[in-house]
Amino acid sequence: MPNKSKKHKKHLNKTFQFLERNIVQRLKKALLSITAVFVVGTLYYWIFEGFSFIDALFFVGITISTVGYGIHKELSVFGKFFTLALILAGLSIVLYNVSYVTALLVEGDLLRLLRQRRVERKVSRMKDHIIVVGVGKIGTEVITQLRRLNEPVVAIDSVISEEELKKKLPANASEVVFVRGDATNEDTLLRAGIKQARALITTLPSDALNVFVSLTAKNLNHDIYIISNISDLSNLTKFIYAGVDHPIATAEIAGLKMVEAIGFLRKKENIVDVLNILDRTFQVEILDITNTKLSGKKISELRLKEKYNVYIVAIIRGDEFILGPSKDEVLTKESKIVLFGEESGLAKFRDDFLNGK
Repeated sequence: MPNKSKKHKKHLNKTFQFLERNIVQRLKKALLSITAVFVVGTLYYWIFEGFSFIDALFFVGITISTVGYGIHKELSVFGKFFTLALILAGLSIVLYNVSYVTALLVEGDLLRLLRQRRVERKVSRMKDHIIVVGVGKIGTEVITQLRRLNEPVVAIDSVISEEELKKKLPANASEVVFVRGDATNEDTLLRAGIKQARALITTLPSDALNVFVSLTAKNLNHDIYIISNISDLSNLTKFIYAGVDHPIATAEIAGLKMVEAIGFLRKKENIVDVLNILDRTFQVEILDITNTKLSGKKISELRLKEKYNVYIVAIIRGDEFILGPSKDEVLTKESKIVLFGEESGLAKFRDDFLNGK
């Protein structure tokens, strides 16, 4: 296990090791070259020109910086030529290295490295989190709902930035760890903590990309639960072969819901949702009991479970919402009831009670 952990950590850092090495090496070279100029200059003035060590160090400093306090009285002719060379060498080295450090800050390489380190630290502390790949319209909504349930989330996207993601999310959903990168790449998934994640949701617009992400994720973590958006149902077998546990055809579901809504409108029903469980269709609907046989009755009198296998799960009365009402609750004509039950039972219930008095 320790070897596995070391291997994982090494793999996790691989993505930005080159950038880190390059920055560190160049910063080291910058410091060494500036130090070398100071050492050579100080030793020359101290040993050959007879300056005190402090005077020699000070003279090198003002020479390189071109502050110009004047030439030392005891400076030899050779010393003057050496000073001229020191000015040229010092200026070249200092200006080059200062411009490099400035470029690092302006181009954002250093900030990017620090940000990657910060993300790595956050992810290393996470366990059983959910990875969301792609933060388009579907991905953003998925993240919002997951954060509403206080689920820890790591988002991956190769196009948008962390700042853009935070703008798209509501304030209460902004605590999301963001990894910039291509999720089909193993390194990106490892940076997102794929090994310790419990689920991955991929919402990319291309079926090919979603399949590839799923294959890569399963290869890195066999136990991870994968939910994937599927655009073309003819690709369903590919998603299953890739190890997707729950493919969701978002377009088909949206189309079905729209057609159902038209059907319910025709029947003058207020359907909230339709569920299919074990090949049985259940509905959640809201009923206004004005001008029905329900007004003035106790819930217990209706014998909903025995006769219809239907339940009143809530009562809406003005701004009041009563969840799980008592059997002794009396239904008033100002009330609306939220019903849950099998489609056939609800149809029979409507026939018995909703045709007026």
